[in-house]
Amino acid sequence: MLPEAIILGPLIIKATLVVTIIGLFGGALFLYLTSPLDQEKKKIHMNKVVDGFLYLMIFIIVAKIILNMPLFFEDPVAVLAYPSNSTALYLALAMTIGVMVVSKQKKVMLSGDFIDSLARFIVGSQFIQLFFTLILTTYKVSIYQLGFLFITLLALLFISPASQKQLFGLLILYGVGLFSLSFIDFMPFFGFYVHGLFYLTFSLLGSLFIFLSQKKQESR
Repeated sequence: MLPEAIILGPLIIKATLVVTIIGLFGGALFLYLTSPLDQEKKKIHMNKVVDGFLYLMIFIIVAKIILNMPLFFEDPVAVLAYPSNSTALYLALAMTIGVMVVSKQKKVMLSGDFIDSLARFIVGSQFIQLFFTLILTTYKVSIYQLGFLFITLLALLFISPASQKQLFGLLILYGVGLFSLSFIDFMPFFGFYVHGLFYLTFSLLGSLFIFLSQKKQESR
């Protein structure tokens, strides 16, 4: 078992951060090993997924400052050191999606292939992070969420590379499934205790991007 915090001189590393980093690396590996894209496209989409998560981490800090602006001017260290909450995550995600939509690479980032890559990365990372939280820490893990994510991972392995309809359906299942399970237990998103509607909204946005991407392809 990992201790709740690892102290390295003045640096304090929480066990939750360790398992989250393991999860993100595991998700990237799952994406690389299972993506149906060719090597060139796979590399492009992996870079964009990593860019998106880097944006998200930066915007979480920005959101935390915005939400605690009066305190930040009095004690900035306290604001930055205090853990972020789900409200900061929601605001950071809105900022990240906004950057993606207006970026020069939006054609790539809002394509069906990118949503497929993002889904593999997120579901893979979530499952691995929860699995290692279960075996390496004393924190509670929802077996319902862990089992559901495992089933979703298996489904991702059998999606036809050319079928965006299958991915569309799987995203809806992911959102509806975790939303429904949130009535039974907490369904955290990388340590953030989000509302069940978060998963539903997240999957609907991904499905919308797939739908729009498919319409553009059909109109050509």
